[in-house]
Amino acid sequence: MKKGLRLIVSSTEIQGAPEVVKILPLGKVKSQKGDFLVDDESFKEIKNTFKERGIDVVVDYEHQTLENVQAPAGGWIKDIFIQDGAIAAKVEWTPKAQEYLKNKEYRYLSPVVLVRKSDSKAVVLHSVALTNTPAIDGMYPIVNSIDIEIEGGNEDMDLLKQLAALLGLSENATEEEVVQALQKTVDEVDKAKKEKENQDKTKQDPKENTDVVANKVLCGLLGIDEKSQTEDMAAAIMALKNPANYVPVTEFNKLKERLDKKDSGEIVVKALKAGKISAAQKDWAEEYALKDPEGFKKFVEKAPQIVPVGELDIEDDEAKKDCSKDEATLKVCKMLGVSSEDLEKYGKEVR
Repeated sequence: MKKGLRLIVSSTEIQGAPEVVKILPLGKVKSQKGDFLVDDESFKEIKNTFKERGIDVVVDYEHQTLENVQAPAGGWIKDIFIQDGAIAAKVEWTPKAQEYLKNKEYRYLSPVVLVRKSDSKAVVLHSVALTNTPAIDGMYPIVNSIDIEIEGGNEDMDLLKQLAALLGLSENATEEEVVQALQKTVDEVDKAKKEKENQDKTKQDPKENTDVVANKVLCGLLGIDEKSQTEDMAAAIMALKNPANYVPVTEFNKLKERLDKKDSGEIVVKALKAGKISAAQKDWAEEYALKDPEGFKKFVEKAPQIVPVGELDIEDDEAKKDCSKDEATLKVCKMLGVSSEDLEKYGKEVR
């Protein structure tokens, strides 16, 4: 224990298991071992120590943390702040402590603070306890459920020996050795806590890790960097779907539409030549044949002849144009496996 500090315990009555509890009132606080002061400087010192240590302050039962006994936690202080004229704390209660408080088996909260001798100001929050034995009646503040004053001498040595024994050091260990061992223990606990949090996070979201591995595998198969963006992966896939020797998708769709019209036009011309439809039905027939060529063919097969053969002049010079001179048609025919001989023989485009 650093020289010039006194260890003082105070108490506050609580109702239920509140998330936020008052620890110390601002102003002069009366104690059986002497009064002490809590002001803005006290809050800053307590807050700074809390941040510097980087660990939650324990809420135990009956101040067991101050004794050489098993001291299970009833809760953990996660934050400290000023609220309604007092230093307050945000507490994360254990299920067991919540049950005690709900059943009113514990009614008082007893903070333990270190008080600076030079000006009697509270400067460190050591721990907090649930207790039923406050020394002074009243709701807030109630002071000194237990009072421990350490001002040097034998008490310092006894506490130092107890701490050394708990840390596995010899009873002759110096104060500096005890402090170093305490810091090492705190660091190890903090490290273990962070590792557990990381493990829990991995267990809660295994899909995220699976997605990362899957994305790396896909990027490798596509021959792109594993840090590539989604659009880069999409571009690589589209490149596979559309090799360099192939017609782009948009152009291919246009050419296919043109060929479909050509095929449907040929079916309609045959129907006109066979006298199965009249010239007035040509537009209807072309639309029907384009949407459902097989259906139109069946219609033509079953339809009776309604126009004498030879009376329809359905071809003109434009209709007899050689398709081999159409570059777009040549590209599509090449993709569909149509030879130049077949194109020359059968490739009369109907417009």
